[in-house]
Amino acid sequence: MRAVAILVVVFLTTGCDPFTQPESMLDEYNRRLARVLDLEPQLTPVPAAPGLPRLRERVREIEPITLGLMDFLRLYGCELQFVVGERNSGLGRVAHPLTRLDYERRFITAAEDCLASIERESLAEQLIVATAQKRQSLPDAAWNAVWGSREIESHFTRSRGPLPVHADHNHLGTSVHNAALLERRIRNLLNGELEQDLAALDAVYQRWLYDPLAGQALRSAILVTTRLDDASGLIEQRLGERPLCRDGRTNRQAEILRNMFGAVYAAEVQPYLANVQRVRRELLPPLLALASFRESSPSESFERYVLTVLDDSAEGNHWQAFDQAIARHTRAWQDLLDQCGMRPGANGTDTGTMRGKRLPSRLSAHAAETAP
Repeated sequence: MRAVAILVVVFLTTGCDPFTQPESMLDEYNRRLARVLDLEPQLTPVPAAPGLPRLRERVREIEPITLGLMDFLRLYGCELQFVVGERNSGLGRVAHPLTRLDYERRFITAAEDCLASIERESLAEQLIVATAQKRQSLPDAAWNAVWGSREIESHFTRSRGPLPVHADHNHLGTSVHNAALLERRIRNLLNGELEQDLAALDAVYQRWLYDPLAGQALRSAILVTTRLDDASGLIEQRLGERPLCRDGRTNRQAEILRNMFGAVYAAEVQPYLANVQRVRRELLPPLLALASFRESSPSESFERYVLTVLDDSAEGNHWQAFDQAIARHTRAWQDLLDQCGMRPGANGTDTGTMRGKRLPSRLSAHAAETAP
C-alpha cells in the first residue's frame, strides 16, 4: 500500500507540473507573464505543421528497359540474366525503393561484365544502350530510394507532437548519423563507386520507422514561434499602455517580474529553445543534402516543402520565423527590463547576473546570444 501511495503521489505531482511538456510549459509561461503584467493571456491557435507531400509527388518516373525473351535467353551464363529475372519477378515488381536502387547498381555492373562474353553484335549494342540508360537514371533511382520510401514518412510524421522538454542527445546523434550515412553512400554511388553493399542500409530505414525526430523538430519550431509571439505581444502591449517602472525605479511588481524571468523563462523556456536549435543545427543539413542532390524537385509541392521545412535560408521558412520570434521576444524583454534598470549587463553589471542573482547557465550558445 505504501508503494502504491508513493506512485500515486509521483503521478499527481508530475501530472500537475506544467513544465514537463512543451505545450503546457509555453502556455504556462504566457499565463504567468500576463499575470505579472496585469494583462489577459492571448494564446493564439498553433498552426498545423505542413505534411510531407504524397508519395506520387515525391518520386521520379524512371523509364523501364525492355528486353525481348530471345535476348534474355541469350544472356545465359551472365549474372545479368539473374539480375533481370529478379527484377521481373513478382517480388521484384513490389520491391522496396532501396532494393530497386540496388537492382540498378547490379544491372550496370553485371551488364558491363557480360559484354565481354557476348558474341552477338546486336545484343551487345543493346546492352551498351541499356547500361548507358541505367547510368543516366541512377540519380532518379537514388532519389526514390530516399523520398519514395514509406519510412521517411515516419521520420517526418506530424502525429508524435513536438520535441520533448528533456532532449535525448543519443537519439539525436543516431538520427544525424542515419541521414549522413545514407547521403554519403548515395553521393559515393553517383560518383561511380558501384561496388557498395546497399543492403546494409536497411538498418537506416528500420530506425526511421521509429524515429519521428524530423517531424517533432518542425512542430517545435511552429509551437515556439507561436507562443513566443504571444508573449512578445503581451510585453509590447504593456509597454505601449503604461510603464511598469517610472523613472527607472524598481517596484514590487518589477521584482516579481524579475523573479519570473529567471525562474521560468531563463530556467525553463530558454533551455528548450536551445534543444530545438540543436536538433535544427545538426539534423537539417544532412536531410537537406538528401533533398538537394538532384537539381530539380519532382513536384512543386515537394519543392515548397523543402523550402519551408528544410532550407532554413529560404524566405518564409519556418525556421526563419522561429529565429524572428526569438529575436522579437529578446527585444521585448530588453525594453521591459531596461525600463526598470534591471537588464543584465546594464550599468556595467555582470551580464550573467541580475541584481546579484546568477542566471541559469545551461543554455546553448544560441540561447545565450538571445538572452536579454
